[in-house]
Amino acid sequence: MTEKTLASEEWWTEYQDVVNSDREMELHGRDAFNENFVVGIGEEHFLVEMQDGAVQDVRTPGLDDAWSFGVVGPRDAWEEFVSEVPEPHHNEVFASFYRTAVKGEAGYFDLIGNHKKIFQNFRSFQRALDLMRTAHTGDEPRTEGSTRPSEPTDEPITGKYVTVDLDGVDHRIYYEAAGPEDGIPLLCQHTAGCNNQQWRHVLNDPEITEHFRVIAYDLPRHGKSVPPSSESWWADQYDLTAERFTDTIVSIADALELEDPVFIGSSMGGTVTLELADWYPDRFQALIGLEAGLFTPGFYIQWLDHPHINTNDVNSYATWGLMAPHGPEWARRETLYLYEQGANGVLKGDLHYYSVEHDYSDSADEIDATQVRMYLMNGEYDYLTNPDDAREAAAAIGDGATAHEMKATGHFPMSERPELFRAYLKPVLDDIRDVRDEPLPEVFAPEDFGVDANK
Repeated sequence: MTEKTLASEEWWTEYQDVVNSDREMELHGRDAFNENFVVGIGEEHFLVEMQDGAVQDVRTPGLDDAWSFGVVGPRDAWEEFVSEVPEPHHNEVFASFYRTAVKGEAGYFDLIGNHKKIFQNFRSFQRALDLMRTAHTGDEPRTEGSTRPSEPTDEPITGKYVTVDLDGVDHRIYYEAAGPEDGIPLLCQHTAGCNNQQWRHVLNDPEITEHFRVIAYDLPRHGKSVPPSSESWWADQYDLTAERFTDTIVSIADALELEDPVFIGSSMGGTVTLELADWYPDRFQALIGLEAGLFTPGFYIQWLDHPHINTNDVNSYATWGLMAPHGPEWARRETLYLYEQGANGVLKGDLHYYSVEHDYSDSADEIDATQVRMYLMNGEYDYLTNPDDAREAAAAIGDGATAHEMKATGHFPMSERPELFRAYLKPVLDDIRDVRDEPLPEVFAPEDFGVDANK
């Protein structure tokens, strides 16, 4: 690995070669990505001239130059960004920008110029910046992929539909299940805008299904749970509310006649553990909130459902910076691929609950977690809800709630780091079964489980 001086003439020459030979840029940027952008590295500014997805020139911007948008930040932030494995929230442009724009933290990137143009060129702009790391470290682009583990040839998963009454309307809810009928029900909620395929590795883990009946469902409008034919849903604004979300989860558990289930969810499925503990403490024996927080603002934005934006690209590639950069390439790409399957408006509608309605900033102490155990587990690369957010939530709730940091993973642990996540999850499930003697660690790390953090 040979590192060059960041932003030197030699460095920019190497960068131009890397971008112009990148297969992904060729596939998705050619004949389309023609927006010049500015890169501000400390006090220095550079104009990257693009034509048909290829870098034509990099120079100091002059009065004759035109550009649409740019990204600026301190040199230290750029040095971290191009390192082989960046520190959390420095791994991707929008991860860094979120910490600046929403969290108000110093030392990260800011986006300047026309934000609409940024979202119209989201995928190519993101890729062009990611390739700076390739140019800097001399590594092969991560599109080269990684060795995928062998898949089971005869999976024990079964898929079925159950009819669930929501406000007097029947909904066909699709779910997949694995494990013994008399096992402890483990009810799995997908992330916003996605579907139950995120849980396939948990469903296929025999050590988990030895004791648990794992059930992963699709919310209405997600995956195979199509909207009810009795409603003109196409003419309605879809904005998920906390009341509708929790009612749907409990109604699914009731329709499946689940006794003392354990609930687990990530992202909006993690934050909703607070509402479930608050409003339905007697319905579940334990709640596992992945990527949870008291308040998760800033993501209910117009560009996620806009007629001038390729929202399929934006909604899927927005997941990229939420994942740990050194996770398995195939798993991160699969996570992204699952988001490409979502219907228009659904992700944005889910985020109405996530970023607008959900807010326990001043009321978390009203939750009594002594009635239902709460495990809040956040990945270190999740820039929306990092491990400090889990610690803050657990402290605000008090007795019965514990916080656990998950190293080397991000916002989608069950799909982006399937082997590592299952290693982290099993001690928690043992704790729920009361077969674990020692307290759960506050920090879960790959080396404690014999899992390579870089694979």
